[in-house]
Amino acid sequence: MKRGLKMGVNEAVFSEILANAVEQGASDIFISAEVPVYWRRAGQLEPLLEYTASSDDIAGLFSVVADENVKKQFSFCREVDFTWSDDNARFRIHLYSRLGKPAFAIRVLAGGLPCLAGLGQAGRARDFLGYESGLFLVTGATGAGKTTTVAAMLAEYNNSRDYHILTLEDPVEYTYPSGRCLFSQQELGKDFLDYRQGIISAMRENPDVIMISELRDVGACEAALSAASSGHYVIATMHTGGAVETVERFISMVDSSRQRLAQSMLAASLRGICSQKLISGSGYEQYCVAEILHTNNAVKNIIRSGKYEQLTSVMQSGGNWGMQTMEMGEERFRKAVCAS
Repeated sequence: MKRGLKMGVNEAVFSEILANAVEQGASDIFISAEVPVYWRRAGQLEPLLEYTASSDDIAGLFSVVADENVKKQFSFCREVDFTWSDDNARFRIHLYSRLGKPAFAIRVLAGGLPCLAGLGQAGRARDFLGYESGLFLVTGATGAGKTTTVAAMLAEYNNSRDYHILTLEDPVEYTYPSGRCLFSQQELGKDFLDYRQGIISAMRENPDVIMISELRDVGACEAALSAASSGHYVIATMHTGGAVETVERFISMVDSSRQRLAQSMLAASLRGICSQKLISGSGYEQYCVAEILHTNNAVKNIIRSGKYEQLTSVMQSGGNWGMQTMEMGEERFRKAVCAS
């Protein structure tokens, strides 16, 4: 295409943009009316100035990607999340309203299942595969790779354990092939109506592992804690920063009258936290660095007492346990880059 030549975004152009995004390593594509299409590579937002969608283009794309159920949800809520596939790849689409018209935030989902060995420091999540009960949290900002880390853990189980794994997701992003595990994947809005009730129902379905794609509210946190305390192994994500912020947020979401009980239950059930973020390297490569907390007696006492800020010093001195702060993870990354 000649530089400076602008064109709309019909179905054929839409497919072209998605194919280019997959080929060039973009993680996200943003399409809305009367502004250029944007995509994000290596964390950097870039305009694709040759593509500008009209209002009619947006309406046409809406018809292409949305089935009747999605259209009904969008009509009621003005936003909806779902997955969609074409010949190029699988995508997670967040459909929302901008100036009264639908717009798209599209996440490119990696082809195939990820492997823990390829996730940088997040690969340390392998240390948390051996538990039969309790709670393991994977945290970080949007786009930090939380879903990828959890999917790699479940793929590892599928190769090595005879487990029933039940997932509660919004939407289902990765699907798992037949292996050693039985997967019961459930999607919000289709198979369960809210995370709290979904978790309660999951405990009746005899899973070995319950995976929760996001702990969003007090009901979900309390139900996850109950499941972890009753002998299930719960793996969940949260949109929080490091370990200190994660524990503070988890407890603060519980009603003040029950926070002491929640502290005691979390101290007994928490197995660890992997807080991660992506750092841009050379070209368009990104690397995952992580803060790792393993729960030992010191961590349990800190959570019970509510002195969460002391978790930082435990991680700083907990190298023998496999712990590190985010600053330690970033320093390891810098040293590795210099050594190479």
